[in-house]
Amino acid sequence: MTGGELYRGREGIAAEFGHVTVEPGGRRCGCGGRGCWERYASGRARILEAQELATVSPAIAGRLLELAGGRPEAITGLHVTRAAQDGHEAALEAFRVIGTWLGQGMAALTAVLDPEVFVLGGGVSAAGELLREPAERSLQERITARAYRQVPAVRLAEFGLEAGIVGAPTSPDSGEAVQGRGPTGMSEGTVRRHRVWHGGRRRGIR
Repeated sequence: MTGGELYRGREGIAAEFGHVTVEPGGRRCGCGGRGCWERYASGRARILEAQELATVSPAIAGRLLELAGGRPEAITGLHVTRAAQDGHEAALEAFRVIGTWLGQGMAALTAVLDPEVFVLGGGVSAAGELLREPAERSLQERITARAYRQVPAVRLAEFGLEAGIVGAPTSPDSGEAVQGRGPTGMSEGTVRRHRVWHGGRRRGIR
C-alpha cells in the first residue's frame, strides 16, 4: 500500500516480491527462474527445510518423523508447525531458517521502499510467533541506515491464509458488491462468482 492505495504498477502485476532473486543459481522456481525469495521464505520452504533436516539429521527430527510415518518426504507443513509448537528442535530450526530468509528480504525491501509495516499472510502465517519472531529479528539485524529510520513493524495478517481472497473483492475497484459475508468476510460461493478488475483486466477468483 502506498498513500492508502494498493500499488499495482503499469501492467497491474506489481509487488511480485516472491520472485526477487535472493540466491543466484539457487532452488528452481515455478516461474522458470532460480533462487527466488519465495523458494526460501514460504510455506513450501518450511517443508523443504524440515524434510532436509529429517533426512540428514534424523536424531533431532524424531517428532517430525513420527508424525510423517518415518518418511522425511511425507513431512507436511502441518507436521512442522505442530512439532514446533511442541518445542521440537528440527521443526523450530525450520522456522528459524525461513524466518531469517524472510527478514533478509524485508530488509532489502526496506532499503528501497522504506515501509511502515510488513504484514505476513498465507498459510505459513498460521504459525504465528514461530515465524514472526525470527523474521522480525532478522529484519532488525540486517536493516540499513538504522540511525535514520525506524525499523518497520512486522505483524500477522488478521485473516491469515484467506487475507488475499478476502481483500481482493472488497477493494475499491472490485467489479461488484460482495454478498453473503461469512466469518472470513464472504461465502465460498460468493468468492467463486466474484469478478475483480485488476490492472485493467477482469479476473475471476477461484
